Amino acid sequence: MNDEKEKYSLIDWIGSAIGFIVIGFIIFILIWPLIDPTPNKSSSLKENIHQATGQ
Repeated sequence: MNDEKEKYSLIDWIGSAIGFIVIGFIIFILIWPLIDPTPNKSSSLKENIHQATGQ
């Protein structure tokens, strides 16, 4: 019985860690325009994609 409890707690911990990583990544994407170091902050995402792909 004790082994199952430890196994479930490990799975819960892994799930929580993945959740924190995903939430952190989403927050990072949302605040990225505020901390964007590139000089052309005013350009839209579409323009940045065109510049990055060289089109």
